[in-house]
Amino acid sequence: MPDKITVGNVEITAVLDMVPPPRDPTAMFPDTAAGDWAAYQDALEGGQLQLYYGCFIVRSQGTTILVDTGLGPGPHPDRGNVEGQLFDRLRDVLIPADRRNNTNVGPSDEVNVVVHTHLHGDHVGWNLRYSGGMPAPYFRRARYLVPRLDWEHFTQPDVLEAHPYIKTQVMPLQRLRKMELIEGEHNITDEVSTLPTPGHTPGHQAILISSQGEKAIIAGDVLHSKVQVQEAGWCAGVDINKDHSRQSREALLDRAERENYIVAAGHFHPSENFGRVVRLDGKRYWQGL
Repeated sequence: MPDKITVGNVEITAVLDMVPPPRDPTAMFPDTAAGDWAAYQDALEGGQLQLYYGCFIVRSQGTTILVDTGLGPGPHPDRGNVEGQLFDRLRDVLIPADRRNNTNVGPSDEVNVVVHTHLHGDHVGWNLRYSGGMPAPYFRRARYLVPRLDWEHFTQPDVLEAHPYIKTQVMPLQRLRKMELIEGEHNITDEVSTLPTPGHTPGHQAILISSQGEKAIIAGDVLHSKVQVQEAGWCAGVDINKDHSRQSREALLDRAERENYIVAAGHFHPSENFGRVVRLDGKRYWQGL
């Protein structure tokens, strides 16, 4: 399984932030029962559902785009005190080997755009660092693209109280004039754009890549498990609007199958987080590259 692919002239690289502890699959998908998973043991690890917190670097037309920023450095007490590794791993991806020992060179200067598929905590955690209580962007040369509908939802007082990380990892971007609210189909470059896929959150968006007749889509949290390729009706418990989530997933899978998209799914195992949606005997399946 490659950790880097090309789509026309665009290069997409998978970067893993961290691996949280596994969980019972019915805890992640509360509308399912243990028996529903009997046919999908290949999607589990030791009978447990293991998510991976992955992000993607997209290089297009001289622009380096980071799609989501993981859970953050940690350690994270609610996830087994695991620490995030995104920033160090970005050094390996973004900095040529002969320059990595230079302490004045790092990922901060290499990213031009950070685009968020949505504003859950495991997608915004490396936005900002703090020194003396003051925030500074990890990616100081980047503009941060935030879905407007998610901003309007997560900054409501009652929602904000339940998601305190928004105060530390998202809202300061506005004061620092680093944030741009986007909506609809927003062009980042002529080859990379956003596609509204609401349901998991109100403003959830996938990232479309189209170059030289080839196509890919970074799915964000439209997909948490490859089982959802076969069971598109299965929704994660954290999906805010499950009806919209199902509709977005069905539409994305239909489009990927019909137009032969490569799909990038950051929560899938790193050995198969690039793949295609294929049909066999009338059923859809995930086929890793």
